[in-house]
Amino acid sequence: MDSEVLKRVKQALALVENNNMGIDSAARSVGTDRRTVYRYLQSQGKRLVRSGAGKSFKIGVENIPPQKADVVARVKKALALMERRGIGVDRAAKMVGTDRRSVYRYLARQGIKTVRKGKTGQIFIRRMPLQKKVDFIWAMSKGKSASAAARDLKTTVKTMSKIDHNGTPIVKKVGRRWVAQFLPVYNHRLVVYGTLTGFNGNTLGRGQTPPVKADDKNLDKDYSEIWWQIDFDQFKSTLDALDVGECHAPEIFDMLKGRLESPSLLDPTLVADFNTDPRIKADIIASGRGTTPADTKISVLENIFQKYDLSFDSDFNWGVDDNLSPRPVDLMPASQSAKKFFQPVGRFQVIVMKKGYAEYYPQTPLKIPYRVRVSEEDKCR
Repeated sequence: MDSEVLKRVKQALALVENNNMGIDSAARSVGTDRRTVYRYLQSQGKRLVRSGAGKSFKIGVENIPPQKADVVARVKKALALMERRGIGVDRAAKMVGTDRRSVYRYLARQGIKTVRKGKTGQIFIRRMPLQKKVDFIWAMSKGKSASAAARDLKTTVKTMSKIDHNGTPIVKKVGRRWVAQFLPVYNHRLVVYGTLTGFNGNTLGRGQTPPVKADDKNLDKDYSEIWWQIDFDQFKSTLDALDVGECHAPEIFDMLKGRLESPSLLDPTLVADFNTDPRIKADIIASGRGTTPADTKISVLENIFQKYDLSFDSDFNWGVDDNLSPRPVDLMPASQSAKKFFQPVGRFQVIVMKKGYAEYYPQTPLKIPYRVRVSEEDKCR
């Protein structure tokens, strides 16, 4: 909406609110129409409301009540299904537990249009170039050229080069190539998990059912599963769900080993308990950890699980929940990548599970920060 049209729309709304004028009359008096006024209100998340009765009625403008967070989350899942699988709005909405009315309301609030295609009149999302901005940058971050990204989005590089983000064009021509001026930012739920080895050199527990897949159907009532796990519920990264685990899980694993395996704490009571086993007492002295409980250091991991000589097994796994929608949540200027970092906080626990039973060590998860350096993510793209 250009500046002159926007000016007339605001004049019309002022007449509506200040003079209690009807929308048709107000729009005509300033040289616009009701459709343009309503389109502006919709884009701003506002609506006209009428209160009172008879001659005392009043017309005003108010914010449309926002959709609840859980409703928006389901709608986004439905839209992801529509775009990625090509299914209709009714089927997609039903699959995620919402309805078409909620989907259409969200699309209207976001200014996203739809179009009917085919003999059945199936609804498809039709986004304007501005609404393709994030997907265009996303595609380029995955290694596609500007022309290939534009072609996939059914637009042109010329069109996308006119789109800006916070006043900066999203692409810039450097020599003969178009270069993205932004990086996509994602918000993942990332989990890294694995097993532990004890004093006897054997892996603790069965090691068959990891915590992310555990339920009463695949757990044993007699034999325990013992796993360590660190959960990052808000893991920001410039890598999407396909690359973030591959890139960061090894770094997270090395960080945990460095922080939790090395003897660094004094706990005479726990060491005295360890020393009741003559083999452990002899190993403590032989390894140079100390000669008495008062001067013997233990690791954070030993302190958490109350067992001697614990270490992480070399094998570990990870999982990423992309919530059915792997699209970025923000754009970050590429010029900031050299110094930019995110610092998600993980929740670490050792989990002991049987059928119908679970214990967590510690009961309150240990919070461990991890630094995501954007410049180091370049090697993982």
